[in-house]
Amino acid sequence: MVRDQGLNIKLFIVVIFLLLVGAIAIYSSSAILSAEVYGYSYYFFIKHLIYLFAGLIIMLFVISSKSEFYKSQGFVYGLLILSIALLMLTLNAPIINGTQRWIRFGGFSFQPSELAKLSVILYLAYYFSQKREIVLKGGSGLLIPGIFVGIIIILIVKQPDIGTASMIVIISGLILFAGGIRIKYILYLISFSLIFLISTILLYDYAIKRVVAMFDYDSDPLGKGFQIVQSLIALGSGGFSGVGLGDSTQKLYYLPYAHTDFIFSVIGEEIGFIATFLIVVSFLVFFVEGMKIARNSKNHQNMLIALGVTTWIIIQALINVSVVIGIFPPKGIPLPFVSYGGSSLVVMLFAVGILIKISMGKTR
Repeated sequence: MVRDQGLNIKLFIVVIFLLLVGAIAIYSSSAILSAEVYGYSYYFFIKHLIYLFAGLIIMLFVISSKSEFYKSQGFVYGLLILSIALLMLTLNAPIINGTQRWIRFGGFSFQPSELAKLSVILYLAYYFSQKREIVLKGGSGLLIPGIFVGIIIILIVKQPDIGTASMIVIISGLILFAGGIRIKYILYLISFSLIFLISTILLYDYAIKRVVAMFDYDSDPLGKGFQIVQSLIALGSGGFSGVGLGDSTQKLYYLPYAHTDFIFSVIGEEIGFIATFLIVVSFLVFFVEGMKIARNSKNHQNMLIALGVTTWIIIQALINVSVVIGIFPPKGIPLPFVSYGGSSLVVMLFAVGILIKISMGKTR
């Protein structure tokens, strides 16, 4: 039986709200940097709007599409192979801030690891729904997806980007669990992930410093603890209602990456607890609605996709906010829908389009 449930208004409004807050905050936090580096204050803002409109067009296309093309074998494997190919290209990409994460074309850049997150979710959802009996047995049934996901994780670690690699491991584990895999294989994955994470951190000096700074940022506020200290100063300065839109002091080169990783701090300083609280509530609503969509999905593949997309976006939001308040070490992970970052924004809006499509599409 086919039933059209209509547009998920709550989810749609939450995303639009976060996009609007993000656009305002990006201009406020990047205007001075744009003016000094590029000669006019709208440089980052205009680029953000271009990515924003591109992402919205893709989202609306997915929602209005008559087919669930994102579930087809051709699209799933095509996106997976494309992600791996683009990640391989980053091995020869220019080094920016000590990493090779971006592919540049003209005045724009693309971060393949963002596309890889979505491709892993769609691939695992497809594989576990099509090969369910084999997967439930474990062992050799997990070999093929393990190889594909393993290649992606290794290429991302090579950049290096430990935060994104860890996130993909977490999301993959959640999909495995939801897919009904035996608990012993989940324990194997957790053990392997911990060993992998610790070993990877030990390989990179910058990662060790960030972890140390998380526990001891006060001892070196001008060095290893600089980012966390400046972020906490920004949040503390804002109080309940903020110092006023555009009046942040910390964005004046005190707070690194003010319009990307630490935009939540600038929002807290300028608009105060009111704004940060509304942002957190918005993500809570997103989580609840996303879980409802996953729970109500009559199709196993749809359920896994909805679960994967929802947990990906929420985990990323939790990590970003945790970094800002000093619970986690800096990881270079943007705040979904709010931070400047074209690749993340476009891919996430694509994913939201899929999530909304699942909520209103065919149920059997």
